[in-house]
Amino acid sequence: MSVFRVSAADAGDFENEKLAWDVLHHTGAHRSRVPTAVDCSSCVMLKPYAVACLAALGAKASGTCELFLPSNAACRDHLQRLGLPNWYRGSADASIAVRDTNLVAQQLTDRPGTFSDEAIAVLCQQLDLSVGVAEGLATHLDEVILNALTHSDSPVGCFVVGQAFPTKQTVEITVLDFGQTIRGHLTSNPKHEGITTDREAILSATEEGVTGTVVHNRWGEVNSGIGLFELRKYCESGGGKMAILSGGNYLTFGSENSASAHRFNGHFAGCLVNIQFFAR
Repeated sequence: MSVFRVSAADAGDFENEKLAWDVLHHTGAHRSRVPTAVDCSSCVMLKPYAVACLAALGAKASGTCELFLPSNAACRDHLQRLGLPNWYRGSADASIAVRDTNLVAQQLTDRPGTFSDEAIAVLCQQLDLSVGVAEGLATHLDEVILNALTHSDSPVGCFVVGQAFPTKQTVEITVLDFGQTIRGHLTSNPKHEGITTDREAILSATEEGVTGTVVHNRWGEVNSGIGLFELRKYCESGGGKMAILSGGNYLTFGSENSASAHRFNGHFAGCLVNIQFFAR
């Protein structure tokens, strides 16, 4: 049996780098190792990005993987509400009710349709949003999901997990795929074949008009390359913060109007986009 034990300290965000490193490293290496069991028994808190990672690992194992839930009751109920056990063998508890501050882990394999509108509507119920902000947030989320489904060639589509924090007036959403990395996608286009690092690829993907799609995407459409560009612009205007992890780097974007680059000690086979939206 291959058991992946999640450490007690696996909680944090991309802003201060107190990340769930063992979750990220194990998820990033999914092509070479998928566990037969995930042990979260010592966990006391997991953020949406870590839950998305674990849900995707469970999905890739096709329901053969076992999940050991936290001993900590609050954390155990939290993971139940976010739907993590649904992706593992026989560990879901139907008696745990989902809160209106949670977006249960969802797997998407085709066009999201109204999913983004419904997700933002759920997460923003307790936030004091200005008129029209929710509609804009749904558009941004839709673009990130479409990017993942269009470009990644992920065997499990993409996973979306979200949580609202009413006291902080923020929403945090993660979109994760197990695909070819951003660099792999962009360099498939001769126009961008000179990109040689993951850092450069992530940064380029947030610039206007940059796409790896040649002529048409999987749905026969011409790609505009503006999805991540618009989201970056929104975050840098003060509306939120975004982190993008792919390959050997992750970059963060916020109101300081400059991208901050960080090394990932390993290789994340796919792409993780983590977004914090602020009520305004």
